[in-house]
Amino acid sequence: MPGFRELIDRLATPPEEVRAQELTRWRSGIPGVCPIAEAAPRKHCRVAGVVRNIRIDPAEGGSVEATITDGSGSLILRWLGRSSLQGVRLGVGIVAQGMRGQADGGLPVILNPEYELVPGPEQS
Repeated sequence: MPGFRELIDRLATPPEEVRAQELTRWRSGIPGVCPIAEAAPRKHCRVAGVVRNIRIDPAEGGSVEATITDGSGSLILRWLGRSSLQGVRLGVGIVAQGMRGQADGGLPVILNPEYELVPGPEQS
């Protein structure tokens, strides 16, 4: 049980910082992944994060995008030629791997990643 000082510190910490700390702690418990912020461009990487946004684009064969975050940064997972993905929803934990690129908006992106759904920090 945290002491009084730890409780006061936690209450004084902005919620987004507390969330980033929880995500970092969660990610560090998953073997073989690197922080999103450390995933090098044009290199194969394996990352873990929680889905915070999903976008479906029906144009030109369709695509599904999931933006994930891990406490160090955010990354877009984009599956081309898809209109849905079983089990991918807001708040779910996901481990993904593939070649890291750069999206038009500046966020890192992995196209057609291999992925595995895992319990997020709220479920673990």
